[in-house]
Amino acid sequence: MLKSKKQIAVIGGGAAGLCAAIEAARTANGQAEITVFEALGRCGKKILATGNGRCNLANTDTDLSHYHGDVSAVEDVFAHYSLQSALDFFKELGLFMRADAAGRIYPLSNQASAVLDALRFELDRLQIQVKTEQKITDIKKHNGEWLLNGTFAADFVVLACGGKAAPVHGSDGTGYVLAKQLCVQVEQPLPALTALVVDQFTKALKGIRAEGSITLKCAGKVLAFSAGEIQYTDYGLSGIPAMQVSGAVSRYLSKNEKSPCQVIVDRAPSVSAEELTAFIECAKKERPNLLCEDLLTGIMPKRLGVTVLTECSLQPQKPLTAMNTGVIPTLVAAIKNKKYKINSVCGFADAQVTAGGIPACEINTQTMELRKADGVFVCGELVNVDGDCGGYNLLWAWNSGRLAGANAAKRCLC
Repeated sequence: MLKSKKQIAVIGGGAAGLCAAIEAARTANGQAEITVFEALGRCGKKILATGNGRCNLANTDTDLSHYHGDVSAVEDVFAHYSLQSALDFFKELGLFMRADAAGRIYPLSNQASAVLDALRFELDRLQIQVKTEQKITDIKKHNGEWLLNGTFAADFVVLACGGKAAPVHGSDGTGYVLAKQLCVQVEQPLPALTALVVDQFTKALKGIRAEGSITLKCAGKVLAFSAGEIQYTDYGLSGIPAMQVSGAVSRYLSKNEKSPCQVIVDRAPSVSAEELTAFIECAKKERPNLLCEDLLTGIMPKRLGVTVLTECSLQPQKPLTAMNTGVIPTLVAAIKNKKYKINSVCGFADAQVTAGGIPACEINTQTMELRKADGVFVCGELVNVDGDCGGYNLLWAWNSGRLAGANAAKRCLC
């Protein structure tokens, strides 16, 4: 029997895939049938985990410096679908949003489930078929169509399978397998937005959270910088600053395994070295009987301060009178310029996003169609694009998915 309508298959029911399906259905306006194939038992599982369950879905600051990898692809996609168009898209779905002081945009309800529900309701309204527990592992051209797993024939395909980060949420690298079946080059996938594993880390710091900044310096060159609340673990550094620089660490170590890589931690970024020096000298003079362990309590958590003192061979239980004036520059340096050698980053199981993937040279980034596979489009984390914390990766997913879905549908109408 002849098919009455063109078939569009969207492989992956995450953020990019759901938006691709919705935009395809809207663009096709009933002239195509859209089917979403999701490997897990439900769509959007990773969406529910974003933003600590609140779904940080975008950011008011859309400067391209927040993206890494093939940033030119981001620029092209955002020329078609902007931040405002993404906000309008969700508002049309009934989702109200708010931005916090840092520009992070959340649903007004502060619940990630509200974002997924808005997408699900639109899938239902547009009569988009969703097939769960349907993992697509094979794609090939057959009789002018794309045959998936040897059974489902589609005229056009959108690959929205995600990367390898957080495989518990469905991103297990299957998209790269499909890309290679299409003879498409794939840049090495690497974990990003994850924690840093430090050589000979002081385990006594485990559990401490404190303001600080992290500068990534490799082979004498500064590669990344971030500031915020650092979380100290039993193996190294986590929290936003560590996660923000982790992608750069991954990229560097993948190409320079034997070259030294270190981060420099400023444990009191809001206080200058000169201010610290003057403060310590004044305390030593005006409060000579103050115990050393209490010296830094107004600057950082006490346990962190005690660790800093110990690093400088100072005895926390001794009064300041016992502190040699000559050690003050060493103490200030330990606070402002603590160096850690980085062994590695935490793996994909702990990462929030994947660096690497399909490079822009393999894609027509005006449409997101693969250059080597006519009628196959890609989007989201599968592409060699990763963003900073703060809603950037979801904004890329929404917008690249919509562009891919729209252009797949336009091909149906030709």
